[in-house]
Amino acid sequence: MEANTAYWDPDRLPRLQRIVFDNTVSRREALELVQTVEGRVDVVDGVRPLDTLRMAQSSFAKVVKNRGSLHTVFGQFNMRKAASPWHDVRLRQAANLAINREDFIRYATKGNGIIIPALVPEAGFGYDPALAPYPFASNRARQLLKEAGYPHGPSLQLIAPEALEVQATVVSKMLEHVGFTVALQVLDAVTFERKTRLGDLDRPAEQQPWDIAVRSFLDWLNFPPWLLYHYFVLDGPYDWALEQPLLRQLSDKILQTAMALEEQRALIQQMERHTHEQAYFLFLYSPIQLYAVNKAVEFVPHVTTLFLFTGSSVTDEHWSIRKQKAAMPE
Repeated sequence: MEANTAYWDPDRLPRLQRIVFDNTVSRREALELVQTVEGRVDVVDGVRPLDTLRMAQSSFAKVVKNRGSLHTVFGQFNMRKAASPWHDVRLRQAANLAINREDFIRYATKGNGIIIPALVPEAGFGYDPALAPYPFASNRARQLLKEAGYPHGPSLQLIAPEALEVQATVVSKMLEHVGFTVALQVLDAVTFERKTRLGDLDRPAEQQPWDIAVRSFLDWLNFPPWLLYHYFVLDGPYDWALEQPLLRQLSDKILQTAMALEEQRALIQQMERHTHEQAYFLFLYSPIQLYAVNKAVEFVPHVTTLFLFTGSSVTDEHWSIRKQKAAMPE
């Protein structure tokens, strides 16, 4: 991408002359390059929390964090499988009460996460600051399991993509602590999609054996009724929660009625409260997005986590500037 130096707004003229995107390099190779050499890779997105430990020792790279992202990590309950036990709200609530979210953030994300009470991330439109996350209450979780007919705890299959292996492992241990018996399967991205995307399943939905699928989602439009709730609750490609009348009514009202933003926000917050009360999902956290960045790059991440380089620049110590200076005649 070449800079448009004739852009109409002088306050937003590009600060970079040229940007090269390279999608042929694997993320692992890109992380190695940004940490060990100059002139090959300057910015890598999707850095795992565990990768930041080595980044701190690099002479070339640093970690940039985006706290205000629109990502959510959560678990889906499989209500479509034959004789699914997850239609019982007590079982869903027990799973949520089994998660010690403070410890989860500490161990699964190395502190790079924000606990949220439902689906909408803290920076998202419709986030409800008055809604408290599920507390860690192991005794109450065990009591709910007994009330739901599982005095010794149910057995379940937990699946997750490779990118969320650590998170899924921590979730499985916490569920086991209150009495669940958990079989964890970590799948490659394609296989995970073929078990969770309704239009591409490897077997009919009612025959899918998994119970909880841990996944991440970016609501890049920042309008939960249109993406987040549609995708996962209201007839979307990952709707394993089936018909939820109140959520549908609220969503339809938002999408079909002209109203002020504050009215929309209030209705989304109502959707969030109902989703929380009914524990339609295993609520986890909103990740703090991590980037590996050349130390001479002043990278400004965008809230959507898309690569928008408005505001980003390089210092005089950047390899490209030094190269230009070296090429100039004296």
